[in-house]
Amino acid sequence: MARLLAFLFFIGGAVRVWFDWRDTISQADPFRFADTGTVWAQIHFGSLQVIQPAIERYIGPWMWERLIFPVLLTPFVPIMFGLALVFWLLAKWKAKRA
Repeated sequence: MARLLAFLFFIGGAVRVWFDWRDTISQADPFRFADTGTVWAQIHFGSLQVIQPAIERYIGPWMWERLIFPVLLTPFVPIMFGLALVFWLLAKWKAKRA
């Protein structure tokens, strides 16, 4: 299962690199990865609007300000590739233990 998740995160990151590259070529701008919040808003804007008040009300404003919001400002592709690496290493570790 971890190997499948690693593969899916890697494919998701590679697809997003292609979209970011395509947008760069069409606008003649320097290459730039899209922020995680921008990608989330493109996929499902309503859930992004609902999650902030829910986190601030039920968990605390500190979590939104110190954890979630900075993650939304980071580029999406390194997060996807990082998750792919974590799950790949987890799969390798599980295979070694078995």
